[in-house]
Amino acid sequence: MNLHIQVLLLAVAMDILFGEMPGTIHPVVWLGALIRQTSRICERVRWKYVSGLMLALICVSCALVVGILLTHITAHLPITGLFMMAYFLKSTFSIRSLISSSNLIYKDLSANDHKSARKDLISLVSRDTTTLDSHRIASAAIESTAENFVDGILSPILYYALFGISGALAYKAINTLDSMVGYKNERFRKIGFVSARLDDIVNWIPARLSVFVILIASVPYSPVSALKTCIRDHACPASPNSGFPMAAIAGALSCRLEKPGSYVLGSEYPDPDPQQILQANRIVLIASFILIVAVVMGLLLPI
Repeated sequence: MNLHIQVLLLAVAMDILFGEMPGTIHPVVWLGALIRQTSRICERVRWKYVSGLMLALICVSCALVVGILLTHITAHLPITGLFMMAYFLKSTFSIRSLISSSNLIYKDLSANDHKSARKDLISLVSRDTTTLDSHRIASAAIESTAENFVDGILSPILYYALFGISGALAYKAINTLDSMVGYKNERFRKIGFVSARLDDIVNWIPARLSVFVILIASVPYSPVSALKTCIRDHACPASPNSGFPMAAIAGALSCRLEKPGSYVLGSEYPDPDPQQILQANRIVLIASFILIVAVVMGLLLPI
């Protein structure tokens, strides 16, 4: 079997069986520590945009070097390299963790435990959750699940398929940079500018490809509404990419997704109920399966 396929399937198996790795042995946590330390140095530099560019170059270069080393190890120690490569690839995506996190919100809301739901929602979204009612909590969980399908599943697997382990790790470095320094506040507006733009660029194609996968996965629901809502509402969020998967799932589930004060997707539909969190999870699971099958088939094709 093609080595790339073996690595991908082993990484998916690791994710399904074990979920997220402990922080002490998680490559993305190591990357986050590098970003944190380097960004502190950048804050002391006068030319913030230049230091932000250097921050991105350092972190992406480190990811590429790790990918090259893993490829070199695999060439000389096939079995060891296979497991090491799968381990690092698994760190770039997370299907089980994403579904588990939103399932926890569903359980909280089903038990009418809004306090716990708001607390658990913090791990999924960056918005203030203290004033959200049950509909807004459900909306936030569905929005996060849809958006993270691109950032946390489709993009890293796609870049792995195209460019190997180095591509997946480089993508994850950019995405992690954006999540840590890509904020439009006074502290990171300049330092995180390059990281945020890079994240927009590398997710541009995957975000649009996600619509096709979501449409297929939405067959048990309403793919026609998914397409219509996506075409109409994808530009409502400020992000050039996140609106595509979120609007598609809003249409598929015929529910209104709203970030108060920022955007509304599927405005003609009723507010979501907790059950639709599970439905969104099913769509993402089916879409992930379709993605993996498509990538495996693509890797089997002769070049």
